[in-house]
Amino acid sequence: MALVVYVFEESRGVPTHEQDLFEIDAAGYFVDMSAVFVERCSCTTPVSSRIAFQRVLRRLQSGDTLITTRLSGLGNSVADVLTTIDGLEKRGIGAVCLAYGKDDLCSEAARGFVKALQLAEDLERVTRRSRAREAASAAKERGIAQGRPSSLTSSQQRQAMLGLDAGLTVTEIARSLSTSRQTIMRLRNARTLPAGMDTTAQAGIQPAPLAANDSK
Repeated sequence: MALVVYVFEESRGVPTHEQDLFEIDAAGYFVDMSAVFVERCSCTTPVSSRIAFQRVLRRLQSGDTLITTRLSGLGNSVADVLTTIDGLEKRGIGAVCLAYGKDDLCSEAARGFVKALQLAEDLERVTRRSRAREAASAAKERGIAQGRPSSLTSSQQRQAMLGLDAGLTVTEIARSLSTSRQTIMRLRNARTLPAGMDTTAQAGIQPAPLAANDSK
């Protein structure tokens, strides 16, 4: 069994790896410098994209223990931390985060802590969805367009409408503007609906019947 140390520090902050190594040593762990991996990147980076952490995973074997000082060393979010702990546990590897204590996060002793993380993740997910809905509702009240922006400029949209009025086919207009038929048809359908009505968001609205210039 071996102890592998992973030291994570913010790329924009003051280097802290020496202090972290001191904390690990003070906690009673013998630090073999050949098994120390230092990562310096943004805390928003998921562990799957952290180069040093991936080296740690290749170094670790069943029965080994990974030790870090802060929870951010195990992920960039609650969900990422839980995924890391679960992956280590499945490989028979222990994980210690000194900010929590000396309990192995992959053991029964830390089940309460992991459960708390799972509850926090659920709360985070629910509140994130609620904030997104509230932001969309507020934007709609202010008249801000929602969804993916149009691939056509205002000038191109006017050109497309003039082409439809002139009897050109949807395919011909789409080809001339280097866009899809669906884009031109959505533009045509939006003009035929009452003002303010969303062609995709309103329930029960059926697609407009094909016009003579929709067949190709």
